[in-house]
Amino acid sequence: MLLTNYVQLSLSASDLRGRDVFSKSNPLAVVYTKGKDGSLQELGRTEVAFYSLNPQWFTKIKVTYHFEAVQTVLFRVYDVDTQFHGSEVKTLKLDDQQYLGGCTCTLSEICSNPRGSWTADLVSIAESAESSRPKRLGQLTVHAELELFSKTTAELTFTCSDLENKDFFPKNDCFLVISKCLHGGDTIPICRTEVLKNNLNPQWKPILLNMAQVDSKDSPLIIECFNFNSYGKHDLLG
Repeated sequence: MLLTNYVQLSLSASDLRGRDVFSKSNPLAVVYTKGKDGSLQELGRTEVAFYSLNPQWFTKIKVTYHFEAVQTVLFRVYDVDTQFHGSEVKTLKLDDQQYLGGCTCTLSEICSNPRGSWTADLVSIAESAESSRPKRLGQLTVHAELELFSKTTAELTFTCSDLENKDFFPKNDCFLVISKCLHGGDTIPICRTEVLKNNLNPQWKPILLNMAQVDSKDSPLIIECFNFNSYGKHDLLG
């Protein structure tokens, strides 16, 4: 009988290649397991990170980790075309999206790392006859954590006052990103609020956080306030 654990994979990318001429890419990551015969089974998809070449996805991918088995995991990143914005992620046809790059590893390479993370170059094999070397298309970082279960949930309400105005007219369009701190010093985003437009004193809708998302009530959180920009480069207010 194989020993198993359930893990959650958190994904982020950096320095992605922009394929859009007038705006940044809208990246989506897809995770597969690869069988011995080369067949692929999709494990899950992240949300679409709009207008970003350095996305940190909020959606976690759940995987069953078999300690004594070699599990090959394949990651692919796509740029979702604007005509599909608003569509459910699971309904997107990947053949209709632009491929930004991919990488492969074993699940044990991620889980056995002391920091619980793994980083690799995203590559796509050049089709030209001039070079058979993979082209670097940015990097993907994967962090693995044991899936925790908790019946305890906290309801948090966030407000800000007298925020610095980054826009001349109208006022800021504000949102919060809540991240948790990891033992190695890294951070993982766990949720974000809605965007409140034209507001320097926002009060967002209550957020429900399960203790399994934050590890424990004593775990430190980082709360960042941003001014939303439609082209993707959000201003950090504090």
